[in-house]
Amino acid sequence: MNATAFGRNNPFGSKLNAIFSSDIGHFDVIDTRDPLPEAYELVEDGHITADNFRAFTFANAVRLWGTQNKHFFEGTRVAKEAAAGGAVLNLRRLV
Repeated sequence: MNATAFGRNNPFGSKLNAIFSSDIGHFDVIDTRDPLPEAYELVEDGHITADNFRAFTFANAVRLWGTQNKHFFEGTRVAKEAAAGGAVLNLRRLV
């Protein structure tokens, strides 16, 4: 289903701002290191591009939470990357 967010067949070439999320604590996730590599199989299988995957796992989340609160990622492990991503996404202008 996630691949449809970036699908070539979407009306007017539109893309949905899908965000990677996983119930890592779910009973069928035996190893918490598994969900992200499994999600990357969308790229390996040709369903989405590497740029789509970056948007899916990072940029769309930065856009969502960064536009609501420009300080959201401060003090986190991804603060530097989110700030750089925010600049690329022009979040400072939006907040």
